[in-house]
Amino acid sequence: MVWVNRIALVLLCICFAKDCISQSDIRAESGVLDARHWNFQKRLPLTGYWTFHEGELLLPEQIDSVRGTSHFFPAIWKDDSENKQRTEYGTYSLKILLPDSIINMGLEIPQMYNSYTCWVNGIKVASAGAVGKTEKEAKPKWFHQTVTFSTHAKDTLVVVLHISNFHHHKGGSKDPIQLGSSEGISKHLSRAVATNVIEAIILFLAGSAFLIVYIFRKKKVILFFSLLSLTWAVRCVFSNLYPVVVFYPDINWQFLVKTEYLTLYLAVIWAMLFLHHLLDKLSNPLITYTIVALNSLFVIYTLFAPVIIFSQWLSLYLAVAGIVIIYGGYLIIRALLAEYIGSWLLTGSILTGVIIFGYDMLAYNTTFGYNYIFLSTGYLVIFLLTAIALLFHLGILKSQLKRTDVLTYDDFFKKP
Repeated sequence: MVWVNRIALVLLCICFAKDCISQSDIRAESGVLDARHWNFQKRLPLTGYWTFHEGELLLPEQIDSVRGTSHFFPAIWKDDSENKQRTEYGTYSLKILLPDSIINMGLEIPQMYNSYTCWVNGIKVASAGAVGKTEKEAKPKWFHQTVTFSTHAKDTLVVVLHISNFHHHKGGSKDPIQLGSSEGISKHLSRAVATNVIEAIILFLAGSAFLIVYIFRKKKVILFFSLLSLTWAVRCVFSNLYPVVVFYPDINWQFLVKTEYLTLYLAVIWAMLFLHHLLDKLSNPLITYTIVALNSLFVIYTLFAPVIIFSQWLSLYLAVAGIVIIYGGYLIIRALLAEYIGSWLLTGSILTGVIIFGYDMLAYNTTFGYNYIFLSTGYLVIFLLTAIALLFHLGILKSQLKRTDVLTYDDFFKKP
């Protein structure tokens, strides 16, 4: 089993490195992006300095007549406002120079904070929620979508984007808009959403199966793994790409956001309790239950506070999440140094989980960007490895391997 974990970790590092270095070197300057030499078989992130009109909602025909400022996109407004005042709405515009041969194109537009409308060459191509100049006019909606359009053989695209935010601590966008061929753009998002949905289905089935096992075996470690799997199954469709919006376009936005936050807090609670009961001779009860108590407070606060209030405290949660990552690494090191027989399968899974969760938090809290397929696959591998380890421990699966290659409770706590 050792070689399985080592290969998984090597692949993880390769995928992570590939994702980091695959960013485009082409960036917009002063509201113009020169893409005449770009290969549009690949997606082009529309990053760089767009023209920005803060506090104005200009129509495409008005853009050239009003002077704007150079503003990096994507950017979170609360971190980027020069006058430190809260930006509530604004207009971005970007001129893109294209190769002559490009006709059918598409945009992949991520979820933004918290509503947007997009035009290409004066034609409205996409929107999410309702952009407005007041809280009453604006209607938030998070929707990751693709749109296709024809360039009509023109060599220039003018993209105009309205964004408004009155309902969340963050404003603007943390992810770039992607430009590519119409076929490539649509296929990429479809694959990513399909991966998300498959991940949710598998985790729901695994969680339900272990819940049934718990009814007969009555071991808390099984219960907490079941709850962790079920919670993460829900989170799969209520975060990142938000597949639930595809199936329920009119879902309440407050409910969507609260579910995303709550599943994150609950997952940490179940994960800490799972580790504590699995590694009770290594785990520190004070640390475990302090983290559980803090996340329980996050759950209660999120249930009753409005989004614009509880979303301000994300940095505090990330600090707690950082403690969890450090503590998880500490348990791994102790287990490996103690040379518990057969510990590689589970510790490899936990180590992969620390890396994947760290990548998830980095992408969520910055403009680093997600590789959604890699992320979903990574989480799925973590849960599957842990589930297999539990099945061996419970005796539900029998192995032809030597005892030292299979993880059981006795192996984990008995030195050779």
